[in-house]
Amino acid sequence: MTKKNQLLQAVAGILCLVVGTPLALYPARRYTERRYVVDAAACRMNLVVVSRADLLGRPATGAVVLFHGLSANQVIMQYLARSFAELGVPVFMPDLPGHGRSPGPFSPAQAESCSASLVRGLAARGLIVPERTILAGHSMGGAIALRIAEKFRPAGVIAISPAPMQAAHGVVPENLLYSTAPHAVPNTLILAGQFEPKGLSDDAADIARAGGDSSVQFTLVPGNTHVSMLFSPAVARLSQDWAARVLSLADNASLPSHANLLGCLLGIIGILLIGGPFLREMLGDDQEASPDSANSPSRLRAALEVAAFSLIALFILHYWQPFRILHLFEGDYLASFFFLLGLGLVLSHLKSARAQFPTPLRRVLGAAVAGILLHFLITGWLELTATAAWLNLERWARFPLFFLAAFLFLYGVELMAGPVISGRKRYGFWLLLVVLAWLALAGGVLYLKSGEILLVLLSPYFALQFLLSGLGIQLVRRQSGSATAAAVFGAILLAGFCLVLFPLS
Repeated sequence: MTKKNQLLQAVAGILCLVVGTPLALYPARRYTERRYVVDAAACRMNLVVVSRADLLGRPATGAVVLFHGLSANQVIMQYLARSFAELGVPVFMPDLPGHGRSPGPFSPAQAESCSASLVRGLAARGLIVPERTILAGHSMGGAIALRIAEKFRPAGVIAISPAPMQAAHGVVPENLLYSTAPHAVPNTLILAGQFEPKGLSDDAADIARAGGDSSVQFTLVPGNTHVSMLFSPAVARLSQDWAARVLSLADNASLPSHANLLGCLLGIIGILLIGGPFLREMLGDDQEASPDSANSPSRLRAALEVAAFSLIALFILHYWQPFRILHLFEGDYLASFFFLLGLGLVLSHLKSARAQFPTPLRRVLGAAVAGILLHFLITGWLELTATAAWLNLERWARFPLFFLAAFLFLYGVELMAGPVISGRKRYGFWLLLVVLAWLALAGGVLYLKSGEILLVLLSPYFALQFLLSGLGIQLVRRQSGSATAAAVFGAILLAGFCLVLFPLS
């Protein structure tokens, strides 16, 4: 790429960020957010209260307590929260234990008990009145809303794609967060998306049918997946209408703006456009691949080795998880898998690994600085627009160990992927090796009953992460001529991504 083209690409990226920023900030002007740190039983949780700015100070005619799902946070629930706030009621959104800004430890039982303590505490302080309160939630949060409603007796419940709570419809006991299905209280609305896993939607329908009350309803929302339910106007409208009817509110609320999501997308495109020229400037001109990389295995052998060592790693993990000390809910299992798989690949090609490891310090430092700056830029932008992604100290403390595991995995994949001869073909093969490893992980969940269901649920996010970071890794490898620099760059992004996603346990 010529210098002129690099400059044009960088300018286009900056323009995307310039346009995306006001779009991302514009919708927030209509709402007021008050932030608190609350103690609920054994949990200290971040709590955000969202209200319409023009209605602040008026007597509340009701309230909504909104719970997020597993590996989520209160920021990603903004669209739904603002939808409820349009009814003129305050919306209380906690970061559940180990999520967002709330410290750990997380466990499903801990999240449920602390959620119950939170709503009792809000009621005891007169901030909410049970018979004028809606409990709502998505995924795990939907299951929590259903479960604690039996004791709290709210005015109504809105459970959006609640996590399965019974071993039925193909859902095995090892993959359940909660193993007993609650009895739905009156005025409960349960929603599921058309394109969600069938076991999830069938389980949600079973809970509604078991309610035995005409005021308990189940609705399948067309055209929606599990995640898109969070941003769906159809889901928001159904939730508004239900809350308005249950709380006897005027049913003329408007829907919040999606401008922040458009701004988020523009910003991500801008960062990707800036990333290429930025990496080239950090690493200098293209370098020749190490001659020793010509000794890389054939592609068929490399694919077979990745598959074989993945299965060996799964077998070892059945008895021993070396990175359990990370205390990340199911993230310690993933880090252990990366470590064992990478170790197997490196040891099986130790001569090649030793030959390729020495790299000029300047290039390794350049790759590391580039990875760290891109991590801050991406997570900062996501924090501003879509979801809590800025790492706190508890998560940064886990970074070195996760980086080690991610580096060993990516270094092993770099050895298997071979020299940079054809960029597109190598990138495709690199992705194939990652997919083979991830399929083994998914197989461990589905067939070996490892119970690490979160790894399957997060697969779309990891697919996007590897697709985008893989482009950067190939560019670093080509510019530096070093498998070490490429693995360092990729490991920083991968470790940071995982520490954003997995709850602290």
